[in-house]
Amino acid sequence: MPYSDATFDDLTDTFVRQIQLSRCLDIGAGEGKYGKLVREFHPHVEIIGIEIESEYVERFELDKIYDSIWCMPANAIIDEKVDVNYDLVIIGDCLEHLRKSQGIDLLNFLVYRTRYLLIVYPERYLQGSWEGYLHEAHISFWGENDFAGLDYILFRRNSRVAVLVNGYLLNTELEPSVQKLVGKDA
Repeated sequence: MPYSDATFDDLTDTFVRQIQLSRCLDIGAGEGKYGKLVREFHPHVEIIGIEIESEYVERFELDKIYDSIWCMPANAIIDEKVDVNYDLVIIGDCLEHLRKSQGIDLLNFLVYRTRYLLIVYPERYLQGSWEGYLHEAHISFWGENDFAGLDYILFRRNSRVAVLVNGYLLNTELEPSVQKLVGKDA
């Protein structure tokens, strides 16, 4: 479904509000939930959405939320967008729609090109196609071991997981406001 679960909305809101942004990438834009959230707290930030379903762009008026919409598979940025960096990349309820190998490749690609990577996904939630959209099917399982080798903090609530990854562009420890959010000493 092009809609994201609300389980981690409080964490996402707090995190997005507290960090400095100039460019954000929302992978799997769907109905635009994360683009709207970033726009609310950072009205002048460049927000780019990636959405594989071209019909969603019109259906959810994504061009009114995002500065740019890249209508393509998420992993296509590996070949097409190697020179673009981000302050924040959000993969909200999208990673499970990718083949595991493509998702791992995407995470490894993005960690070089962002300060923060926020990933939200369900655990053990079977989903097939939705309203005829085959890309809405869940085709891979994700767990904490999939983030080994990355500098991350994992949050778990019921059957939902949020992962905050420190990207290589961070260059320092977590920002003080983020340290407070995740419970680390400043």
